[in-house]
Amino acid sequence: MRAVLLYLSSNENIGILDFLSKEKGMVIKKLSGEFYLKKFVIHDMRNLSHYSYFAIDLKALKDTENEIIEAITAFKAMYDSRIIIFAEGLKREDEIISRLIEEKIYNVIISKEIQEIKDEILKCLSNIGKTEEDWNIKGIHENQYTFNYKNIKIAVAGVSSRVGTTTTAFNMARFLFNIGAKVSYTEANDSGHLKEIAAYYEFLKVENYYRYKGVEYYPNKQFPNDVNYQIFDLGSLNKGNIAIFKSCNIKILCSGSKPYELIETYETTNYVKDFNYNILFTSVSNEENFKIRKSFVNRKDNIHFLKYSPSLFDEKINEDIYKEIINDFIT
Repeated sequence: MRAVLLYLSSNENIGILDFLSKEKGMVIKKLSGEFYLKKFVIHDMRNLSHYSYFAIDLKALKDTENEIIEAITAFKAMYDSRIIIFAEGLKREDEIISRLIEEKIYNVIISKEIQEIKDEILKCLSNIGKTEEDWNIKGIHENQYTFNYKNIKIAVAGVSSRVGTTTTAFNMARFLFNIGAKVSYTEANDSGHLKEIAAYYEFLKVENYYRYKGVEYYPNKQFPNDVNYQIFDLGSLNKGNIAIFKSCNIKILCSGSKPYELIETYETTNYVKDFNYNILFTSVSNEENFKIRKSFVNRKDNIHFLKYSPSLFDEKINEDIYKEIINDFIT
């Protein structure tokens, strides 16, 4: 029985698979135009089971990125058909490609030249198709590390509100993912900010948590048990959460550099003076940094000054500090 391929195509790329009929004798059913993939999969559910391959031209889709991922994962759960994504000209680091690969959709075509496109198509249709190795998943990380531990708990707390606690927790999560770790973020406070952040940046909703650019985000103080690092955003450190702070493997206390914030820091450190932890200050100037370090002379080895980072997803700007903090838990 000959393999049958269903192709949802933009008008621009309608003929891109024609060579398969001529050279391989493959039966191809083409639907061209614009589509909402999520609706298509739901409404045509009964008619999709007899196709060996389901090829999708991203240019033909009008769904949001989240809807595309949801539709593809739903299709994959229901059918054995091999999914092939035509994403001409996109790059490995583009968000949609990264998310497809996270969902183990490896048969993705990104070449721009005709011969290279043809070669990629044939690879996708080979016995095993493209695999994780074809995308060199580990190779995307700038440095190679070995993670010998599971569920290392990182507590991130602030001496007060608005001192960059959530930004630090988010950036550290991105840093850990970028060096190859499996990492989760837990909103371990009652702010409810994660829901707003997830809506604004269009995080992918997966059951009881969110996923965005490789990191899993858990609301309502939930957390998984199969990651290398669990980051707990405690919000402001207080009597109600100090036990969690003390119990974590790595402890981070965030502070601003304003005089009143330093007073709050002095007061807060009295609660945790018997434990090893890191204090992260927002950097002001070398002179001010020196004065702050001198004021906390007893904790000088664990004092760090962060460069300003307004972005929640900037893993680069303070990566040297993050490496130093987790140094005992990476090889």
